[in-house]
Amino acid sequence: MLTLLKIRNIAVVEAADICFDKGFSVLSGETGAGKSMIIDAVRMILGERMSRDIIRTGEKKASVYAEFSFGTTPPSSVETFVDTDGKLALYREISSDGKNVCRINGKPVQTTLLRTIGEKLVDIHGQHDSRNLLDPDRHIEYIDIYAGLEDEKQEYRRRYADLRAMAREIKALQMDDGEKLRRMEMLDYQITEIQNANLSEKEEDELTDRKTLLSSSEKLASRLTAALECLAGGDRTIGAVEAISDAIASLQAASRIHSRYESLAAALEEASYTVEDVLHTLEGEQEELVYSPEELNAIEERLDLIYRLKRKYGPTVADILDFLNQIQTERNTIAFSDQRREELTAAYRTKRQELLIFAQGLSKKRHNAAETIARAIEGELAYLNMPNTRFSVEFYTPEDADKHPFNANGIDNLEFFLSVNKGESLKPLSKTASGGELSRIMLALKNVLTDKDSIPVQIFDEIDTGISGRAAQKVADKLWTLARGRQVLSVTHLSQLAAMADSDYLIEKGEKDGRTVTQIRKLSEEERTHEIARINVGDHVTPLALDSAKQMLDACQATKEQFIKTHSLIS
Repeated sequence: MLTLLKIRNIAVVEAADICFDKGFSVLSGETGAGKSMIIDAVRMILGERMSRDIIRTGEKKASVYAEFSFGTTPPSSVETFVDTDGKLALYREISSDGKNVCRINGKPVQTTLLRTIGEKLVDIHGQHDSRNLLDPDRHIEYIDIYAGLEDEKQEYRRRYADLRAMAREIKALQMDDGEKLRRMEMLDYQITEIQNANLSEKEEDELTDRKTLLSSSEKLASRLTAALECLAGGDRTIGAVEAISDAIASLQAASRIHSRYESLAAALEEASYTVEDVLHTLEGEQEELVYSPEELNAIEERLDLIYRLKRKYGPTVADILDFLNQIQTERNTIAFSDQRREELTAAYRTKRQELLIFAQGLSKKRHNAAETIARAIEGELAYLNMPNTRFSVEFYTPEDADKHPFNANGIDNLEFFLSVNKGESLKPLSKTASGGELSRIMLALKNVLTDKDSIPVQIFDEIDTGISGRAAQKVADKLWTLARGRQVLSVTHLSQLAAMADSDYLIEKGEKDGRTVTQIRKLSEEERTHEIARINVGDHVTPLALDSAKQMLDACQATKEQFIKTHSLIS
């Protein structure tokens, strides 16, 4: 269960520490007090995408910390992340500069892992989730969850993707003889052109370097000659080599007079070897530096060929060579395309039949589950004050099913149908259900699916939209019943839900240092009575309203005790 939620600088919530109880809890308060911010904080800690606009004005970052406690039996889906004390701590921080910091039990993680863990910890049902019922394409997801087909559906999708890949390859191999011949001729021309060029990846750089050298040979020769004269000397001058040699002799003579000059003589002698090496290298360079118009022309022609090939086949020589490998592979594929196509077609038929059998197995399980879930939902809806409701899962076949029987879910297309009034025919749920009916249908569906997942926390954001009176009381009873097996939190504007809850957390707006702030606190029993009265009559709470609220709380307590007594006798 979620035991602690710490919120910092999220919109109007400057700081809030909420310690949640087990069972059924409600978040109540006036419209605009900031109840939605609490839900946003939970969504944030679960790894959902959040805008930086959520950060409180004037602050640099917003953060949420959530602590879950599982005792000695954590859900298997998150068991590896739970500490030895049975606790799991999540932390997320969003900065105004776009940075995201996520931690699980203090260890940095990626947002994707936080999201993966979050999906196994908390299920949030908002108003948009009820609207998902209006999308027939989503209905099959609920059937698959109920039937426990998620793993099988993933296996089907893997096989379906493989089959589609085979179909694409077969289609790519379907060339007529004329098209095949034309393509082969083009590939042969390209292969020959590239192979005849005999390219190597380093050649272009080497040729460019040699071209630069030859193009500047006269200037280079002049500079090298000058350097050689400085080192070797000329007819009337002494070169550096000879001058250094004379200097060494003088220092050696000096060192015989005093040893302090020995190191200088040795250092200069070492330098003379370097100068002599440079002299010999320059002499060799000068001999090689012979301007050759023929060589320069050949280099330019070769570079021009490389340039033309790069324009046709790739921005670099490496790209050209990669392209050569690709077209050689394509040519071989085309050359043996008939054989490959026949092999693939035979394999495709086998795989298609196997996939059809697999999909038919999925379909059979869905049909069996459809009847069962329909009766279960009707029972739930009858309890939720929709006694004459008929619910059905209708399977239908698209017009092109003979040619294209498969889709992403198998061979099934289905939609929920509904009739809420006695004597009325079944019609598509998406065209019949009102807002209040949608909320109750979704609650019924959630309750039916309760045993199919191990998510420990269920959050309902205004599940009571569009209902009142007896229907509202039935929804409240159902939420409390649902909370016998998991923790349930609900944002509500109805006194029926607030009275049936085990705990009530009041969200109220105030002012601090001239700024609006939202505060959250758990209500005492006396405060709960006042809050229920406020929900019923508004801010002007009278003794009569308080008495009525007390009666509601007593009636709800009696309902709970009767439920516990009945189920303890059954067990």
